[in-house]
Amino acid sequence: MSSHRRRTRCRSRRPDPVRVEELVSFLRQDRAWRDEVHRRLVARLDQRLVRSVRACGCRPIAHVAEELDSQACVDLGPSAPHQLARAVYGQVRLRGAARLRQTARSLRVLGVYLCGSDLAQCPCAAALARDPQAEVDAVVRGALDGAGF
Repeated sequence: MSSHRRRTRCRSRRPDPVRVEELVSFLRQDRAWRDEVHRRLVARLDQRLVRSVRACGCRPIAHVAEELDSQACVDLGPSAPHQLARAVYGQVRLRGAARLRQTARSLRVLGVYLCGSDLAQCPCAAALARDPQAEVDAVVRGALDGAGF
């Protein structure tokens, strides 16, 4: 019989999950994130497409982001949110499944940026709060940095 012991790695402590209310209050207080999203992401996209998606609201964007986050391969349709997802996907500098995940995170940030309703009811803000890498003060910046924007 072998006397080989299995080593276990000490897992790093995961940060406490961000509450939606905490994220929404931060986003309402700190308005600099809007300028950063506009400069780093929105300015790189076709403005006609951004305007047409703004008219749809953030729910279709949240739906497309959920599709991208949950599947390895996505067939994007002809609708404006799908075209926006294709445009954001083209800007992300990663490859493979990481590219899909970062595209989904970027779409959620864009959804929060375009959200005209109450941020507490925004599905994109709720999804960003569930993100395991999220810290309240760096959720927007982290999503854009991870995507290479």
